[in-house]
Amino acid sequence: MKILLFVFCITVTSLSNGFAVSFQADIVSCDEMYETQSKKSSSSISTIQSLSEHTDCYQKIAFNIIDAKYKQNADKMKQNFIAYIDMSGEMVEFIDKPDSCYPQCGTIVGINAATARRNAAKQYLHSLLDRSLGI
Repeated sequence: MKILLFVFCITVTSLSNGFAVSFQADIVSCDEMYETQSKKSSSSISTIQSLSEHTDCYQKIAFNIIDAKYKQNADKMKQNFIAYIDMSGEMVEFIDKPDSCYPQCGTIVGINAATARRNAAKQYLHSLLDRSLGI
């Protein structure tokens, strides 16, 4: 009986790890895509666009995890995820926005907000993966 329980635990652990590993590969792919795009960025608009595409890539992975693991609450979780990302960017825009704008302040605020959105998506995505592994 102990051997059967041990085999069951190993099987469940390896399935969970396989689940996470497949999404880890997707995350690495998103990161590589961003690195390639960011090196080609020649303007603040292209930098913000690269950050937005990176965020979208993370969002697609998170939605796949939510669909696979949280079918019953998937729609609500997706809505909350999008709201979390948007609020992260809005908060940075609100905090960084100066009372009077100096040259390039709009660019700096825009890049910081896009970075905050991307970081929020990454943090949420890693949280989903950790939860799927039981960490």
